[in-house]
Amino acid sequence: MNRRPGAPLHPDQIIPPPSPNLAGCCLVLVRTQGPVNLGMIARLCGNFGIADLRLVAPQCAVDCSEARKYATHNREQLLSAPIFPDLPSAVADCGLVIGSSARFHERELGPSLVPPEVPAAVAARGAERWALVFGNEADGLHLDELRCCQTWVHLPAFGPNVSYNLANAVAITLYGIATAGVPPQRGEPPPAATRAAVDALYEYWLATLERIHYFRRADPEKFRPLLRRMLNRWALTVQDVQALRGMLAQINYFAFGRRFDREEEPLSAARSEAAAPPPAPPAAAE
Repeated sequence: MNRRPGAPLHPDQIIPPPSPNLAGCCLVLVRTQGPVNLGMIARLCGNFGIADLRLVAPQCAVDCSEARKYATHNREQLLSAPIFPDLPSAVADCGLVIGSSARFHERELGPSLVPPEVPAAVAARGAERWALVFGNEADGLHLDELRCCQTWVHLPAFGPNVSYNLANAVAITLYGIATAGVPPQRGEPPPAATRAAVDALYEYWLATLERIHYFRRADPEKFRPLLRRMLNRWALTVQDVQALRGMLAQINYFAFGRRFDREEEPLSAARSEAAAPPPAPPAAAE
């Protein structure tokens, strides 16, 4: 897609800043069985800015149609990921290794972490490179593989299924780590309407109601503060004011044949017009 020089980027073209919590993280997948999971996790690396994906003895074809399909924009990262024969060789250069398990292993491994606690554990170690390790879909990490890790993370479940799909577990864990203590990303708020624009809308609204005889049975002096409070409660943007004025203008055009702008026809004129009797019908031709 061609873009004019100096034109703003489309939201899909803006690359958000990486989470500082995932700096130095390498993602290690051990004995993965499903190519769909491999592809989906490779795609997650693109979502979370993880450039270091490592595979340990995968039990499925890495370069296959399903893995490539679900990796989408991260196919090359998946196909170029290094493959290791065992976990110790895959994490030999890491200053901290964090395993994962759906089972409880406090007796052998000590207390588990939840994802938001991982950044503090990484900071306490001062590790420049650290590993986050996930086992395969059938039985997770073996106990000897968990013993290769200094600590471990556990995802609590709240239903009868106590373990998550592998790709989902990776997504939940990375999200919990990435967002811990990090302000949420938000788009630029739309420009707020000026006080003058809101006041003009207020007057135009009142004048339109006068013109369509809204106040025949209501006291306009009691309605004025009600309308004012309502407009003040709304966080009106420039576009909101334009849309509301357009609606009122169309009401005027449909009912009276012209849009009746406030500057051209003040409120007093609208009151006079609303109070005037309707024109007499033309006399029938003889």
